[in-house]
Amino acid sequence: DEETAEAAIHAIEVELEPLPTITGIEDGLAIDEPRIHDYGKRGNVHKVVNLQFGDVEESFAEADHVRDDVIFFEGNTHLPMEQHASLAEWSADRKLTLWSSTQTPHYVHRALAKVLEMPAARIRVIACPNGGGFGGKSDPFNHEIVVAKFAMMTGRPVKVTLTREEVFYCHRGRHPVLMRIKTGVRKDGAITGMHFQSALDGGAYGSYGVASTFYTGALQTVTYKIPRYHFQGIRLFTNKAPCGPKRGHGTPQPRHALEVQLDKIAEDLGLDPAEIRLKHLTPPDSVTANYLKIGSMGLGECIKKVVEGSDWKNKHRKLPYGRGVGIACSSYLSGAGLPIYWNHMPHSGVQLKLDRSGGVAVFCGSTDIGQGSDSVLAYVVAEVLGIDPFDIRVVTADTDLTPVDLGSYSSRVTLMTGNAALQAAERARELVAKAVAEKLEAKV
Repeated sequence: DEETAEAAIHAIEVELEPLPTITGIEDGLAIDEPRIHDYGKRGNVHKVVNLQFGDVEESFAEADHVRDDVIFFEGNTHLPMEQHASLAEWSADRKLTLWSSTQTPHYVHRALAKVLEMPAARIRVIACPNGGGFGGKSDPFNHEIVVAKFAMMTGRPVKVTLTREEVFYCHRGRHPVLMRIKTGVRKDGAITGMHFQSALDGGAYGSYGVASTFYTGALQTVTYKIPRYHFQGIRLFTNKAPCGPKRGHGTPQPRHALEVQLDKIAEDLGLDPAEIRLKHLTPPDSVTANYLKIGSMGLGECIKKVVEGSDWKNKHRKLPYGRGVGIACSSYLSGAGLPIYWNHMPHSGVQLKLDRSGGVAVFCGSTDIGQGSDSVLAYVVAEVLGIDPFDIRVVTADTDLTPVDLGSYSSRVTLMTGNAALQAAERARELVAKAVAEKLEAKV
């Protein structure tokens, strides 16, 4: 029982050898030994990124005004209403089933096969509907491995539910990031170039930290036109709870820095902060300096609506001391472009089963974490097939029954799973239409 187990843990006497403590970014840069992990660039440096697009120094020379700021963004955590929990069962035919509050059943399935040294075909992972995730349940966690191993050892079902305190230790929350941003602008606020540097406090483990590092520099160019751009990023291991992919995954921190600096530039130049943003948006159907393709661009209309609805013209810089209105813009991608492990397989799959009763079953590996992805699957298929969504049964997030989906993160499920469902439904409609046409001797 839990109380006996906890008493046994407290009875263990531990001898500790004090080592230098790496408390933050500066320590991570300065202390090479001891290394927290033996992988990474050097010492306690996990990842280094250096990407340059065009001659940024030349862009500063061409600018009418150059601003250089250092800004720090403190980290935070997800705090879903439902704590992390897992239940494992070892069956008589030597097969393992794990039910878990996870956003990524496919990645957990792979981790279990690797750590337990079992054939993946003998492992089943079922992701339960999540009471909130926000990125904090994207990693395979140690408690998922523990319950699986204990179930195998005891032959009994084993469950672990983390306390709220233990959820904080798992963390994988937003990285604290120290940023330096240097931007050149014309008198009208047009950006000539930008040099952005970020240093991430990664905590004790890697998590999705390599992606987080890239994300701190990837999306600055997609809102405002930045013709020349230089990004340098570094992620460091520290003796703290590990950071990871929280809501926007590395992009809110640099966006905070950029938007704060834009306000300062507007103040320096005597320009309206809303106007400086509106006048210099990245145009639709364009390619950014760092080769990101922009499709539609609705930010301009959004800014106009906000300015009108907030009575911006009559409030900005005109309210009593200590009160004010501000504006900031942001952007994020829909759908992560790469899997966590490199492969050329589909990122998401949907299978349909149509039976003679008129019912349709949709099978997909994606997990509903509160964003309504199960409903999206039903609505997409129902619309294509012309049936009531209530006649559709949705089966998701079960590695024995559903095709692979890489997980619910990076705003990817509606884009990728939705398109997979659309294609599957269109093919099913063609097959049904062809069979019915033959029966009725009609043209399709």
